[in-house]
Amino acid sequence: MELICAIDLLDGGAVRLVQGDYDRRIAADADPAELARRFVAAGCRRLHVVDLAGARAGRPMQLELLGGIVAAAQAEAPGVVVEAGGGLRRAADVAALLAQADEALLGTAAIEDSQFLRACASIHPGRIAVSLDVRDGRPALDGWLRTGDGDVVALARRLLDDGASRLIVTDTGRDGTLAGSNLELLARLRAELPDAVLVAAGGIGSVDDLRAVSEIGCDGAVVGLALLTGAIDPVEAMAVLS
Repeated sequence: MELICAIDLLDGGAVRLVQGDYDRRIAADADPAELARRFVAAGCRRLHVVDLAGARAGRPMQLELLGGIVAAAQAEAPGVVVEAGGGLRRAADVAALLAQADEALLGTAAIEDSQFLRACASIHPGRIAVSLDVRDGRPALDGWLRTGDGDVVALARRLLDDGASRLIVTDTGRDGTLAGSNLELLARLRAELPDAVLVAAGGIGSVDDLRAVSEIGCDGAVVGLALLTGAIDPVEAMAVLS
């Protein structure tokens, strides 16, 4: 299973939000580019970057900052993959982001507009992932400011059919809490979608949490706050996962 190091961007810096609350933020002790260098130097080969201001605004707001992260990461180790998202609602914004990053993370637009996801996946084959954020069993939308309807498994299957290359699944109630992943949700998705590239996110706070996600059969795990606080050492985590 792949360890994916998260960097969330807000107001020009790197932060983590508790349960998606913009008023409950924990700032990193380094700027985003330095944080990327640290993660890559520790062995991480995939970064997960979210423009929180963009997620709230409905359009990318920090592409220049993203470009600095990508440059820093790839200078440290060529071949590092950077997946990025936040507010991607238009094809032009997706193209602009992919001029900087390797893969685009769609969210609300992909969930509410199948045609948009299909078009993006057709134009950028293999480079469009979808963040499936879940609150109380329902999809969380617009930077987690509202919830949608529908069964999560059925929605996940439709996103894959529409061209999503991978699904990043977050239980919003656990994100930023270090309380562990929603293993029941992940196990259900793994059982129903055995061939999907399934990535766990939200709540991972220890190496034991990583082991639990790996045992379910997830292909990757996004870790953010636990790396900032030192609860998880990336070198140790990658040694365990390998």
